[in-house]
Amino acid sequence: MFCPECKSEYVEATNLCQDCGVSLVELKPESEPLEYMTWVSIADFDGNIMADMAVEILKDNDVPCYTKGDFISSAFGINALSLPGGSVKLYIPDSFKAKAEDLLKDIIS
Repeated sequence: MFCPECKSEYVEATNLCQDCGVSLVELKPESEPLEYMTWVSIADFDGNIMADMAVEILKDNDVPCYTKGDFISSAFGINALSLPGGSVKLYIPDSFKAKAEDLLKDIIS
């Protein structure tokens, strides 16, 4: 597992970067190196539930992705669902954008 922001490597049991507060990504051996990927945001969710659903769909279809909460949730480790107006952004490599949008067309609009 790797952090898409600071590029730190973590053990499999870890899902969140301790420094950046973003979810980790798993790279397949055939994936381009993490430092060469251009990450783009394709969705902004009101909380973690829909964001987690989107992540599962993408991972089931071998699309690398990660989520990042707003400043308050990232800085203080607070779940965005528990904050009024809290948001979670979903990021994917630019090269997977069309595939991800097609997979998530019923979740993001």
